[in-house]
Amino acid sequence: MLSWIISIAGVMVLTVLLDIIMPEGQTNKYIKGIFSVIVTIVIITPITGFLKGGINLDGFFDFSSGYDIDNNYIYSVYAEAERREEADIKDYLMANDIEIVMADMVFDAADKKKLNYINIFLAQSVIDGDSAHININDKIKELLSQRYGLKREDIRILIW
Repeated sequence: MLSWIISIAGVMVLTVLLDIIMPEGQTNKYIKGIFSVIVTIVIITPITGFLKGGINLDGFFDFSSGYDIDNNYIYSVYAEAERREEADIKDYLMANDIEIVMADMVFDAADKKKLNYINIFLAQSVIDGDSAHININDKIKELLSQRYGLKREDIRILIW
C-alpha cells in the first residue's frame, strides 16, 4: 500500500518536472496526454488487485508500531516540573517566614512520580532575639510533611 502511494507521488513529480521542461506546442499536449494515462494506470492498478482479493489491508491501519517514546522529552518535562516545584517550596517556606537557600526534590529512579525525600539547604544564619526559641528544622519538616505527605525523616535539613 505504501509503495502504491509512493509510485503515485513519483509519477506526479515526474509530470510536474516534464511540464516545466517541455516547451509549449503540439508535442506538449501529446506528452501530457500520455502521462495522464500513466497516472490513471498507476492509480487503478492496486484497485484491480483489491477487487481480485490480492491486497491485505490488515496492517494498513496499524499505527502502533509507528510511534516511539522520546525519553529525552519526557526527562525534560519531569526536570522542568521538578524545578518549578522546588521554586514553589522556596516560596511556600518564605510565606511561612522561613528563608532557605535551595530545595532539592529527589524522586524514585524507576517511578518519577514517587517522591523519595526532600533536601532543604539553609544558610548559616544567626538567630535573632525574636526567634530564639523557634526550632526552624521542626517547622520546616512539619510544613513540608503536611504538604507532600512525606515522613518527617524524609525531609533533610542541610547547611549550605
